[in-house]
Amino acid sequence: MTRFGRLFLIILLLMGLLLATTGLVCGEEEEIVTDTIEAVPEENGEAIIAERALEVLATTPPGGVDYTANSIFGVALAEKLADPAEAENIYILDIRDQEDFDQGHIEGAVRIDFQDWAEPETLAMLPEDDKIIVVGYRENTEAQVVMGLRMLGFDAAIIRGGMSGWAQTPQTQETVADLADTNLPVVAGPPDETAAPAPENGPLTQPSDDDYDLIADKAAEVMRDMPMTGDFANYSITAPVLYEKLSGDEAEDLFLLDIRGLNEYELGHIEGAVNIPFRAGMVPENLEMLPKDKTIVVICYTANTAAQLNMMLRMLDYDAVVLDYAMMAWDGSGKEGYLNDIQAANNPVVVGVS
Repeated sequence: MTRFGRLFLIILLLMGLLLATTGLVCGEEEEIVTDTIEAVPEENGEAIIAERALEVLATTPPGGVDYTANSIFGVALAEKLADPAEAENIYILDIRDQEDFDQGHIEGAVRIDFQDWAEPETLAMLPEDDKIIVVGYRENTEAQVVMGLRMLGFDAAIIRGGMSGWAQTPQTQETVADLADTNLPVVAGPPDETAAPAPENGPLTQPSDDDYDLIADKAAEVMRDMPMTGDFANYSITAPVLYEKLSGDEAEDLFLLDIRGLNEYELGHIEGAVNIPFRAGMVPENLEMLPKDKTIVVICYTANTAAQLNMMLRMLDYDAVVLDYAMMAWDGSGKEGYLNDIQAANNPVVVGVS
């Protein structure tokens, strides 16, 4: 072999070694990058959501203020909207169907599809610094949205009674009819086990960007999985259907969670219901009382707080639903004031597409 041939062979060998070394280094770098972009483990994601839920429940406005339990009466909201200084900081989000929205809505309201509230494009259009008032047919659907928004750091509340708490709607008379015959049985007495106390009140804070994305993704997943028909449509159940299930073989598949105050629970509750007051619903010791192999029926006064807690439970992968109209629909507790409010509602609406 000539000197040139030997030199050429040496060059080829050196190039081979260089390529092999480069490939090894690149392979190591690719492996390191892959290790750093793994998704958040499922148990870590659940822990983040649970911790955030506990914190957010502590931000619930107490009784005696305009936004008690993240809700406001239609009359009080009308007064705020009549004041330009207050109105400019209020954003009305209507989650009803387009047809019902067109028949009458609050002036300036923005309509979205109920199930799409947690989608990225919807969240991107919401104001971060305004009070968001969510309007629906009644308290169940909008209260689920409200709690989801509060989990993401938005300051949100419902109108008590839904759109029927603002003005007369076709649903007003439907609600009157639904609550006409409400005399299902209750039992009195203390709970078998006393729930751990709720945390102290605190301000609503913003989650970190990573936590926001995690919570938003989970909320969107919960909404996409929501059944729209059947016994548990909109993650709810009516009192007659629940009574039928509790009277039959399906009773063993249900877990009743009464989140009213202890005094109201002791005066009368559905037999077998466990009492964990609303703001204490995410305390770790109390969560341990809840099964994941049964359908949890969350029960409150009107369905507002039950629906809020239900959203949190759903985001933690509990199979939870709300008792529609709550104890008002079971034994009539508190229905007189609720019905008087929606039947007297007479605030102005705008007709047509906004």
